[in-house]
Amino acid sequence: MNKKNINDADWKVRVDLAAMFRLTHMMGWDDTVWNHITARAPGTDHTFFMHQMGLLYEEVKASNLIKVDEEGKVLEGPSDVNTAGFIIHSAVHLNHPNNKFVFHAHPPKALAATALKDGIPYLVQDSSMLYGKVGYHDWEGLSVDKDERFRIAENLGDNKVLVMRNHGLLTVGTTAGEAFMNMYYAVRMCEIAVQAQGSGLKLETASKELWSKSQKQYDAFAPGTNEWPALLRRCDAKDPSYKD
Repeated sequence: MNKKNINDADWKVRVDLAAMFRLTHMMGWDDTVWNHITARAPGTDHTFFMHQMGLLYEEVKASNLIKVDEEGKVLEGPSDVNTAGFIIHSAVHLNHPNNKFVFHAHPPKALAATALKDGIPYLVQDSSMLYGKVGYHDWEGLSVDKDERFRIAENLGDNKVLVMRNHGLLTVGTTAGEAFMNMYYAVRMCEIAVQAQGSGLKLETASKELWSKSQKQYDAFAPGTNEWPALLRRCDAKDPSYKD
């Protein structure tokens, strides 16, 4: 797409979304051409941007994102749509309109934790930011069945993180920065859980009251507010072509 043919509001969302792809690659959370990040198109209910199937994350830029509707029909860009990406992300965009950015990944550091039968424990201060904001969705095989969308939406609920058991992580946010930092802390929570439990040593889990107190304290530092401008500077320094 040519920038001249895109309105300013759409272009800003495209740039933020492209930055998320580039940052995901920098963090080592990408998986060649697989997984997906999407953003709702401004002023629409069910239309969203996603990346073209087959592109590496470091190849994604504002101009080569595609726009699809709630049925997966391509409105702008090439017709190469990741079916699983459409199913997973439309589940959120159709049912949770406040979540404008949806981030699904299989981060290597976090993947093992999705198989923990009793869920992922809260063990360190960084995890408390997500306390009470994590839902779980049982594995149903590859996400290619449209009916799964209802269960994904229900299991996400008002949470900011959805652990897709035996599969991967899903995070959401009203902004790119919020969705990205929710993933950042979700990955850290998973990594710490596997490391700590793997030690075989007795763990200090702290009280529910303390986890709740810490989570409320984190409300003063909304995820993405301070980090996102800095992360964009990192993108600019590394490769500003994401803005093309």
